[in-house]
Amino acid sequence: MNARWITATLLAALVSTAWAGGLPKGTKVRIEGTGIEAGWHQGVTTVTSEGCTMVALDKPTRDGYTMIALIATERMQRLINGAWTDVELIELRAKEPAPCVVEGSD
Repeated sequence: MNARWITATLLAALVSTAWAGGLPKGTKVRIEGTGIEAGWHQGVTTVTSEGCTMVALDKPTRDGYTMIALIATERMQRLINGAWTDVELIELRAKEPAPCVVEGSD
């Protein structure tokens, strides 16, 4: 193996772990989801060891959920310059590994 290939591989690994499905890991978001009580739930984006984007909630839902997968998210907004801005879930889901976007993956 040459040094350039190793460097490129390591760089690709670092870049892929710094992003959650197209959003920087740790991005402040709020979601409306399926299977949880109605209303907005705030949190930050994170990535599981399997590469699935999740929203780590700031506080648990009534049923005790602390993380919500993209597949269980109906609507998402991110905080940009103090304003909530819609996030295109279709685009985020398109960047997810296949096992992350099937029903029951949450």
